[in-house]
Order: sequence, then C-alpha cells, then structure tokens
Amino acid sequence: MKDMGSKLLLAGLLTLIAAFGGAVTENVSAESSYRVVVGFEEGTSGRYRTAVEGEHLHTYDSLNAVSMKMNRKQIIEMQKKPEVAWVEFDQRVSVAAERETWGYKATEPSKARSWGLTGEGVNIAVIDTGVAKDHPDLNVRGGVNTIEGSTGWADDNGHGTHVAGVLNAQPNNRGTVGIAPDADLYAVKALNKDGDGWESEIIAGIEWAFKKDVDIINLSLTTCSSSIPMKKTLEKAEEKGVLVVAASGNKTPCNGRYLPDVMYPARYDSVVGTGAVNDEFQRAAFSYGGNSLDVVAPGTGVYSTYVDAKTGVNGYEYLNGTSMAAPFVSGVFALNREAYPHYTIQQLRKEVRDRAKDLGPKGKDKDFGHGLVQAPVNPFKDVSSGRWYYEPVRKLYVDGTVTGFRNATFRPDGKISRQDVVTMLGRTLNLEEKDSNTGFPDVQENSYSAGYISAAVEKGFINGFPDGTFAPRKNITRGDMAVMLDRAFQFPEAGRSYFSDVNGRYYTEPINAAAKAGVLSGYRDGTYQPSEPVSRAELAKALYESKEYSSR
Repeated sequence: MKDMGSKLLLAGLLTLIAAFGGAVTENVSAESSYRVVVGFEEGTSGRYRTAVEGEHLHTYDSLNAVSMKMNRKQIIEMQKKPEVAWVEFDQRVSVAAERETWGYKATEPSKARSWGLTGEGVNIAVIDTGVAKDHPDLNVRGGVNTIEGSTGWADDNGHGTHVAGVLNAQPNNRGTVGIAPDADLYAVKALNKDGDGWESEIIAGIEWAFKKDVDIINLSLTTCSSSIPMKKTLEKAEEKGVLVVAASGNKTPCNGRYLPDVMYPARYDSVVGTGAVNDEFQRAAFSYGGNSLDVVAPGTGVYSTYVDAKTGVNGYEYLNGTSMAAPFVSGVFALNREAYPHYTIQQLRKEVRDRAKDLGPKGKDKDFGHGLVQAPVNPFKDVSSGRWYYEPVRKLYVDGTVTGFRNATFRPDGKISRQDVVTMLGRTLNLEEKDSNTGFPDVQENSYSAGYISAAVEKGFINGFPDGTFAPRKNITRGDMAVMLDRAFQFPEAGRSYFSDVNGRYYTEPINAAAKAGVLSGYRDGTYQPSEPVSRAELAKALYESKEYSSR
C-alpha cells in the first residue's frame, strides 16, 4: 500500500476497537451516528430489512444483511429484535505500500507465456481505490463505485492503478507487462482518495464481483480485526468457487501493538494471505507474517502503472508493500486457472502452494508461508522439457491443436483413437466443421469429432471401413496415420522404400513419402511397424513436423 504513515488505520477504527473490542455495546454515545452491518435471521423478509429505522447504505443478498448508519438508541433496539442475528460496527480498511526496484522475473511468468498462458478467459476484480480509465497500458472491462455519495470508478489515489498493472499491464512495448495481461480486469472503487474505506463498501464490491462471475478477487487492503460480515462474505466467495487473494499487511501497530499473525482479511482460512519479499528473497521488513501466511511475492521496488492523484497524469511508479505482492499472486492464480480450467479452487490453491519456491526452513513457516509464488511451467504435469515430444506438444497446444485431460495430464504414451486423430488434424488444418451427420452409423451427431469427420471425409483425407463404419474409438495404427497425413499434406512421392517391413500394402507409399519429407521415422532395427498403435506423443510430433514441412 502507499506510504500513509500513521494513517494506515484511522483514529475512528482505533477508538471503536479500544472502547468495544470490535463488538457493539451500550457504551456508544447517544449523539453520534455510527456505521453498522446488521445480519438477519434466515427467512427474514426483504420488506422487513428495508423497514428498520436508520439510514440504509447497502443491501447484501448473499448475507441476508444490510449496512446502515444508526445512533446509539437505534443500535441497542436493533440488537433486541428477534429477527436480528448479529450487529457489528463497520470497520475502516486501508491500502497497504512504501518505495524502490526490481521486476517480474522472480515469479517466472515467461515460462507460462511460452505455452500461451496469459490469463485469457479469467475474470479478476481489483477492489481498491479504482483504476485509471484511460491509462494506455491497461485494458479494464468495466467497474463500479461502492463508496457512499461517490460516483465513477476512476482512481484518485494511484494505488489501485498500480495493483492493476502488476496483474494486467498490456504487452504493448511500453511501461511494463502484467503477470496475466489477457485476463479480463474489473475495477471496484471501494477506497477513497486517501486509500481508506469501510468494510461495508468492500463487501458491496465483492457482491458486485459475484454478479460479474469473477474467478479471482484481489484485496490489497487490510484491517486489524475480524468481523462477521466480512468473514461470511469471503466464505461465500469460497463456496462460489471464487479465489480471494489478500495482502498480509504492512507492519503497523493495531491499537498500540503488533499482531502475532497476518492482518485481516488475509487471516481468514478462505483467503490466500500474501506477504512480501525483497530482491534478495528475504522477508520485507514491513511485511506481516504468521501462521496464516500462505505465500509470498515480490513487494519492494515494484514497477507498475500509476496515476498521479493530484494531476491525473498517467505514468509508472515504483512502490513497496504487501499490496504490491498480492496482485502477483492473483496473476499466478489466473495463469493456473487458464492452464487447469477443471480444477476446483482447493486444487488451484494446492497447485500454487506446491509450486512455491521454499525460502525459509523446510516447509511452511511464518516468514514465507509455503514460499515464493511461481507461475505454472506448462498445462501438463507429464510433459517435461528435454523430452523428444516437448516442443511439438507445446506448439500444438499454443495454436489450439492439442488439449489434455481434466487431471492436467497429456498422457504422451497413451494410445489415440481415430476420432481424436481426425479432430487434431482438423484443428491443424483449420478445417471448417461440416454437418455433424457423418453418414457413419457409429459416429454420434453430438460427438465432438463429428463435424471434423464430416469435413475430413469431404476433403478425402479419411474414409471408413468396408462395412460402412468409421470405428471412431478404435486406436489408429502407424500405417493409417501415415495415410491420413499424406492425403492431408500431399507429400511428394518417395521413389524408394525406407523400411524393411513396409512393402506392397496400401500404406507403403504414404509411409515412404512421409519419411522422405522428414515427418515420420522408424526404429533402430530399420522397421516402421505399421500395424502398431500410435501414441499421443507420436501423433503430436508427426502433426508438428507436417505443419513445419507444409510451411517451407
């Protein structure tokens, strides 16, 4: 968060906590008006909620609660009503930052980017001071302002714009680039020009994000104590499958003392609590740690997009803080969400945890949690660099030709069916999917491969068996693969035989032509083994080499 000195936690919050320990009591002065959040018992009608005495601020449907301004008498009367489950003071929350330099290399997003992982298709809400609408390095899909009496989600502080850039700055040869530049970013302005705000307005922003079907919420803000409405809201986010990342907090005393654990909301079990490290991979001096810390990320001298609050001029700035660390983690989660779309948020949290670079004592510790967050290397757990099929699989994944399985594997040694071969061939050649009625009785019209099979038959790349079937689930042989590739890419005639076991059969010329083109190879004993089934890795390499050949 931006350097705010003693204003990190406002005096109003300190006074309330000192007097009441965070709970509503009869010690509230009669003359004052206070912001409270009121939770109602299940089944309480919306009509009753809106009829209660006091100034209404926000309604939270998912909590069955409202936030209001009330005086002492109204608060005490509200607590007595049987329809009311709880009443809590609205808390002040603050952004978390300071100032210096380094980059994005520590989290290694370049490895993920080489596989085309950029956060595409992932929705992220940044709940903060807003985001500069016209910054040339940012592309925000939309936003909202949840601050009472305020309109517009433009950033009048600079903090939210900086956070947004760490996540989402565009690869446009200017300024910097974010961890997940192709994610869809939403700005929620819930903190004012001083970087302060109320929890009730944060909660309203979270509920707005729910309606936008966001995948990830970034909270680079902190407060000293827990609250029922915030805790319940973030638990609701977890139930909805929304990942929430929050800053662990910059070391600021709360009510005159330092906390033994990270600040809120990072301390909640439903939230990924994020601390900061410096460029020597030491815990940043300002970063709160503790048992609830999950991971750490770069938090000193972070260079990102910025808007000058006084002049409104867009630019770039170096800032320090756990606020700067949190969007690195949100960005890494976005890359993982894209790579592993079928994972639950629990699986995604485990993935990020397991990949984190251990920095302190072995295992989880109070200074670094599970370690320095790292971007995913690739979307497949069983495809490692150095293998003969690595580059073909990578390039075919990037262009959308190959996909994996729900458990994040590619299964390179697994056999591949005829319908999968045709599907991959169709994607490689950008075939227009034809009528799903293929004419084959064993190919269902709603099958994922039906359109490609129709298109490939029309092009003459494939045909069925003498009995009129296609046998879509039958494993394809090395000989049949050569026939399909030769018809699709039209290799020139070989004029000779390359393998001792390929002679006089329907696949002889296609195999020899593909071998001459450098697309297919045999075994060390001089055979090709045309009747053997093809593995997924072998097909990927053959398709890759075919594309390379056709582009020469």
